[in-house]
Amino acid sequence: MSLILDLIFPQTCFGCGQIGSYFCPKCLSKIKYNSVKHFSDPQKEGSLSIFRYQTLIRTSIQELKYKFVTDFSDEIVAIFSQKIISDFPHLLNYWQQNNFILTSIPLFKTRQNWRGFNQSVLLSQKIAQNLNLNFSDQILYRHRHTFTQAKIKSHQDRQKNIKNAFIATLPIPQNIILFDDVASSFSTLNSAFNSLKSVGLNRCWYLTLAG
Repeated sequence: MSLILDLIFPQTCFGCGQIGSYFCPKCLSKIKYNSVKHFSDPQKEGSLSIFRYQTLIRTSIQELKYKFVTDFSDEIVAIFSQKIISDFPHLLNYWQQNNFILTSIPLFKTRQNWRGFNQSVLLSQKIAQNLNLNFSDQILYRHRHTFTQAKIKSHQDRQKNIKNAFIATLPIPQNIILFDDVASSFSTLNSAFNSLKSVGLNRCWYLTLAG
C-alpha cells in the first residue's frame, strides 16, 4: 500500500520540490542550527531549539500543523535527534542520568478534536524513543481555550493570552523537559513552566524543533 501511495502522492522536498524525500540533501545542507540558551532561573535551566525557524523548517511545521501532513514526522525527528546526539552529547547524558521526563505542550480539547492529533505529542514521543528518554503526556492539562499564538504579534498580548492556561497533574516528576514545535517568545513554554514550578518542580529544560 505504501508503494502505491508513494506513486500517487510522491514525497517532495519542502524546500525545492525535488521528488524522493521531504528534505533533500541539498536543502538539508542549508539548514541553520541554534545553540543552547541558559536561563538565570535555577529551576529553568536552559532551552534548546535545534533548527532556525527558516523556510524549509517553517514550511514543514506548517504542513504538519495546518495541513495535517504527518507522514514526514519520522524524517524530521531522525534529523532532529541525530543533531542532539552528535552535537549535544553532554546535555543528553545529563538528561538521561537525572531522569528527566520529556512532556509535550497540550492542546485545548476542542482544538485537538478538530485537528485529530497533537503535533507536539506526535513528535515528542518519537524523539523520546530516539534519545532514550522517558515520556509522558499526562503531566500538563490545558484547561482553557487560547488564541493561536502565531497570530498574535505583541509579546505582551501573547503572554496575556497564554497566562494560566495550564494545570499540572499531580504528582509531577522532579525533572522535566517541556517540548513544543516552535519557540519564538517563549510565552507558551513559560506559562507551562510556571504551572509546574508552583507545585514542586525541581529542574526544567525547554526543547523545541525550531526557534
